Amino acid sequence: MVTMVERTLKLTLLFIIWLQLFYPADLKATEADKGWVELETRYTIIRYKSIDILKQFHASIHYGRGWWAATSSFALLTDDDNKKIATMKTDAIFERVQEILDMRKKNEKVIINLYPDKKTIEIAYAKFYGQECRFRAWYEYKTNTISLNINDCHEGMLAHELAHSIIDHFLKVRPPKNTAEILARYVDTHLK
Repeated sequence: MVTMVERTLKLTLLFIIWLQLFYPADLKATEADKGWVELETRYTIIRYKSIDILKQFHASIHYGRGWWAATSSFALLTDDDNKKIATMKTDAIFERVQEILDMRKKNEKVIINLYPDKKTIEIAYAKFYGQECRFRAWYEYKTNTISLNINDCHEGMLAHELAHSIIDHFLKVRPPKNTAEILARYVDTHLK
């Protein structure tokens, strides 16, 4: 005969196993996930560990109109200026991706994690997925998160990953991976 305590323990254990199977991202938080600074834009939440990472991110993105689209040195800008430029560039690309795809719909904000180098992004991928990283950047549907290596980033890559989020959240049924990849590549090549 099973006691009430044994039954409760079994149910608790089953619940923990269920959580690990269906919500792995929530349970795999690591030290690398701590210490993020968040910059909220109209369409995204940009997460970075230092202002230098954010500066390098927006310096690698050559997109937009006006003074903030310039590719010259940003050494004389204040931290607030750097945040404003990163916000304007990211939102301009997001809007252009929606326009190219003709998929304009209010979406949940996309999280963009900025990693300082290839090694750091590979470690984050391995911790999240439990396998070696084969990608330069990636998008995770469950968390609506894009991960970018700022040393290997450009406006086309950002647009490509944003396209994955927009496509997945616009359609009622997510398209097959190959179809979504074709659309994201189309966006990447038609961004200008």
